[in-house]
Amino acid sequence: IIATVNLDCRLDLKTIALHARNAEYNAKCFLAVIMRICDPKTTALVSGKTVVTGAKSENDSKLAARKYYARIIPKLRFDEKFSESRDPERC
Repeated sequence: IIATVNLDCRLDLKTIALHARNAEYNAKCFLAVIMRICDPKTTALVSGKTVVTGAKSENDSKLAARKYYARIIPKLRFDEKFSESRDPERC
């Protein structure tokens, strides 16, 4: 399941990669921060929008987007406005 989240703010990807756990950023290869969490086991690609992948269900996707990825950004002092995620798409 794939879900997208719009954080509606400017992000400094280097800052996110340096201060967030389980985050990696290599601007030469890919212009987004790759973040991973274990429960639910998901991966997020954070740039202008956040794409959450790897969830087994729609509820896991929403849980990961809201509870984890959307909470990490404010802790890094970005002024985000969490918008409701779109309906997840099944691949």
